Amino acid sequence: MGYAIFTARKLMLTNRVNQLQMRIMQLSQQQQTLADNAGRLERALANTRNLFSNIGNAFQMGFTMQQQALSASMMKSLQESGGDMNNAAVQNALASMGSLLNGGANFMSTPMGIGLNMMNQSLNAINESKMRQIKEMENQIELERKSLETQLQAAQKELESVEKAEEKAIDNAAPKFA
Repeated sequence: MGYAIFTARKLMLTNRVNQLQMRIMQLSQQQQTLADNAGRLERALANTRNLFSNIGNAFQMGFTMQQQALSASMMKSLQESGGDMNNAAVQNALASMGSLLNGGANFMSTPMGIGLNMMNQSLNAINESKMRQIKEMENQIELERKSLETQLQAAQKELESVEKAEEKAIDNAAPKFA
């Protein structure tokens, strides 16, 4: 009768150990998936930053070229007018230059540049929020995994003690011949 109790207890503990090991493996897989997602999100964020940087650089270059062309046009008009600042062509060039420079010295201070910067900042905020969520999920998984590992160690120690008790019971029950 004692052997049946030991066997039932061992089977129950073995089942518990297997279940805990399975859950730990599932949590490890979830952690790996989250790490992959975080890596993809980081790459997407870097690509987005590069995209906005490239767009900003392209517009800045176009903005600078437009300023240079306007300056050249103004200088040509000034030369053609013989230095007369009251000439209509010179006044038009000055007005165009003034309206272009009202946005500031570079593209990022123009309304389009400010809009581009705001879009970049909002995408960064969204991606950082997603990264925080992933980190929180990883922390929760890690806490659960540590708890399960502690339970697993306890179950394994209990299984070992049951096996030792079973061996001891077998030794005590065996007939001894002198």
